[in-house]
Amino acid sequence: MASAAILCTQCGSASAAPLPQCAKCGGRNARVCGSCGFQNSLAKNYCDKCGTPIAEIGTVVAPPPRTAVPGSPQSDIPATVVKHIPPAKLKAAEPGAPRGALPASNDSWSAVAPRRDEKTSPPPPWVGVLRRVLTAAFATAAVAASLAAVWYWNEYDKPENAVRRAGVLYLEALRARDYAAAYSQFSDLARKHCTLEEFVASRDSAAWSWSGLRIEHAEPGAVLLAYELSVQGSPPRTDRVLFVQESAKWVRPYNWTLMRRLEEAFNNNRAEEGLVLAQTASRINPRDPLARSYLCEAAYYRKSPSDAVRECSAAIETARVYPSSLSPQNLYRLHAILADTYKNALRDPGSALDHFSRMLSFPSLSPADQCAILLARSEAYLALSRPGEALADADGAGRVCVRPRDADYIGEIRRKLNAPNQ
Repeated sequence: MASAAILCTQCGSASAAPLPQCAKCGGRNARVCGSCGFQNSLAKNYCDKCGTPIAEIGTVVAPPPRTAVPGSPQSDIPATVVKHIPPAKLKAAEPGAPRGALPASNDSWSAVAPRRDEKTSPPPPWVGVLRRVLTAAFATAAVAASLAAVWYWNEYDKPENAVRRAGVLYLEALRARDYAAAYSQFSDLARKHCTLEEFVASRDSAAWSWSGLRIEHAEPGAVLLAYELSVQGSPPRTDRVLFVQESAKWVRPYNWTLMRRLEEAFNNNRAEEGLVLAQTASRINPRDPLARSYLCEAAYYRKSPSDAVRECSAAIETARVYPSSLSPQNLYRLHAILADTYKNALRDPGSALDHFSRMLSFPSLSPADQCAILLARSEAYLALSRPGEALADADGAGRVCVRPRDADYIGEIRRKLNAPNQ
């Protein structure tokens, strides 16, 4: 076996016996391999570094002599001096310890690497505290990251944010004349009744830009966006674009090309074709006031009072929120249909009163229109047994009506009310 020396890992002093501590300085002793110089545990029989067998316990071999001039006194003095250690310096092994085991030591660090099966001293208390702090910090960071991700996706998927993104994509596609991209944002039903070629043909060539996109109105399943439109050669104006929810997407219920065909059919007395087109346009965009107004007219002429009330009321209500090409004359006509339908077809004069009053509030009414409205409302008051209001409307009609038959009818109303002739 290779020679080995028991040396102090601190001062380098040699020991004759395999004692755990140096007799000179109290440092820890190690068995130093004679082949590679690695410091092994005193209990080792083989070097942990090179695997060379080392001398049995108790064998002491001095290290190589120091370099000195031959013949000098120092060259004859060995580098290793064996000293007798007083018994008081030795620490007995713990009772029951295996033969050759090292005594316990209070040292917290040793240059001698312990065997894998040897027990090491427990880490200081602060190590456990640090581990717990780091674990808690990592857990807190993970929770914070998860909450941030949830918050981001919730914000991302909010209708107001999703619709704004859809609006930006749509307006930018139109501005850049990327009509295919804009067409891809149409609803399924809109694409079914309008081809890409029809959509492209409906666009003009004027340059324009947009700014200030914002939400003007929102309801479940529908959001109306407003923005400032600047067309070359014209002052800026506010324009609007509607998006509706279809499955998980926000899409355009585009029916404008269909509405052009609808108006052409009605203008050319193709009422049946116009009615079918109006029904389709209303299915594509139930919030289109103009499409609902055409359905109102069709139901009125078909003498379908319930349909007329439903469609005319829907047209008026949607026109208060959603943009359309309905003129004041169109709205006046819708109220006139509702007033006549409630009063004469449904025999509900109380519901008719509100629409008569709305008609009278329109500006620039002709005397003939005022005369007709006041006479009809006077009849409604008579049916409701409200004589004072009936007489007031009859007197008001007398001031604006000019036809002789209107004067005769006013006289008849006064007689029913037992009012003296004027």
